[in-house]
Amino acid sequence: MKTLLSLFLIAVSLLPLSAAETNKRSYSMFPAPEAGEQRYIIEVPKQTDEADYRLQLFIGKEQMADCNQHVLSGKMERRELKGWGYHYYVVRDLNNGIHTMMICRKPAERRFVAMQSGLLRYNSRIGTVVYVPKGYTVRYRIWKAEEALHPAQAD
Repeated sequence: MKTLLSLFLIAVSLLPLSAAETNKRSYSMFPAPEAGEQRYIIEVPKQTDEADYRLQLFIGKEQMADCNQHVLSGKMERRELKGWGYHYYVVRDLNNGIHTMMICRKPAERRFVAMQSGLLRYNSRIGTVVYVPKGYTVRYRIWKAEEALHPAQAD
């Protein structure tokens, strides 16, 4: 009985490891990052009605910035993974974009400065794959629609 219990406990303890390995292999159909690129995979939790959710990406890096609003500019291209029906995103040409020009009373501090994506489809079945230049990171925000519908006023 002790042997059977021990085998069961070993098998259960290995489940998370094998799930993680399977998860990493499930993205092998996506291209490897090119030289100078880093690949990020964003996996989101399953939701009851995923049509009510959206994903917003922020691609940026920590840098010195004053009190003004700083935004990076760049291009985010949606590409199709041929033969699979999946999409992935490639971010290129990132550089310092626009910023406001207020007078700042405090010195510059280290902050995350980013470019924003539009709202992307929420999909818990496969992660959102994003390729960005090395030195940049990806953060994200999950948006949820309100359940209430608000009436519009006619003219």
